[in-house]
Amino acid sequence: MKRLIIIALLSFTVPALFADEELDFYTEQFNNAGTVLEQLGVVKTVVNQNMSDADSFYATALNRLLFEYPNVKSAQDRQAADETAILLVQQLGKDKYTESGQNVWRVVKTFSNAMVKSEALIALGQMNATDLLPHVVQLLVDTNTQGPVNRTSGERIAYGAITSLANYKDLSGYTPVFFAANGWYQSWVRKAANETLSLLAEDPAEQLIAVIQDAAYNYDQKLLAIRTIEQSSTSDENKAKAAIAGITFGWSGSSTSPDLQYKRVRIRKMALGIISNYGAGDNAASILNYLNWSYRYAMDEEEQFYAIDAFSKLASDEAVQYLGTYATEINEKKARGTLNAMDERRIRALIAGLGNTQNQNAKLYLQMILSVNWTLQIQKIAQQALNNL
Repeated sequence: MKRLIIIALLSFTVPALFADEELDFYTEQFNNAGTVLEQLGVVKTVVNQNMSDADSFYATALNRLLFEYPNVKSAQDRQAADETAILLVQQLGKDKYTESGQNVWRVVKTFSNAMVKSEALIALGQMNATDLLPHVVQLLVDTNTQGPVNRTSGERIAYGAITSLANYKDLSGYTPVFFAANGWYQSWVRKAANETLSLLAEDPAEQLIAVIQDAAYNYDQKLLAIRTIEQSSTSDENKAKAAIAGITFGWSGSSTSPDLQYKRVRIRKMALGIISNYGAGDNAASILNYLNWSYRYAMDEEEQFYAIDAFSKLASDEAVQYLGTYATEINEKKARGTLNAMDERRIRALIAGLGNTQNQNAKLYLQMILSVNWTLQIQKIAQQALNNL
């Protein structure tokens, strides 16, 4: 029995001793390698052997490679260095060897080959090097913004960053991945980004609302964020928050650029449309002024009608008062005989809006409309609205 126990123990310890001796041998071979090609040969052998506990070897090898890389000149040696770097970061990432995180990030910054950068980024996510997460996020932000200066390289780097952030599974990665999914890249990169989004946030409303609110994001990004929230399955409350952020931005500041003015109006209209469908939650009172401005100072008639619908959805006493005031002004123009075709379209929209509020305060304004000599058709829809209250 004692002999059997000794044999069993040896079956565990002898391979371990051999493995240690073998790793020491390859470490010595690597240290004695005089060229990058020779180093690559040693690294390939260790990787192919699938040796356990080889992390320290990979870490030491990567440290030496980074030290010597600036002196690598020939194309053949550069290619060997690139291949060596890829093998090393892949192994360190797979083994989650976070001690080498800083060196793996140095690979991203030092090597010019986009494939090497991409593999190093992926490795950082695999090892969950949290101290380097902000760098990965910023790199993807920069790549999104720079556009296709070198499409192939940019896409490879972006893919590496996206895959890295998918492994990190941290909310901070959501926004840059979102813009990558809707960015300048080819479909294979956008597809990877879209698949990553659900890993980072089940409900990204908070991140997208921040895009609408943050001055660091441009008009197109804000439009994309508010449209995405509207089309998402997030709660009505979150959609209302996005709409409030949108209408607030839409009336904050100004621009002399016709293109930016147009985009600002689009943001306002989109926000008004969301309010018309989902309301504005507990913060409705805070946006009444903005809705009023969309009626008073609208860029076009469509924005005015969106504002009327939004007031109607809110249906508060204050909202009814705004609608009633607009109706009174048009009524007075009718009495003075100074109406235009647009006024008639507005009074129809206001009658419908007042009726849809289901607020009894609307009765007074509808009765006032009926007291003026409007056409029979307008009187008919006013009476129907009044009857429905």
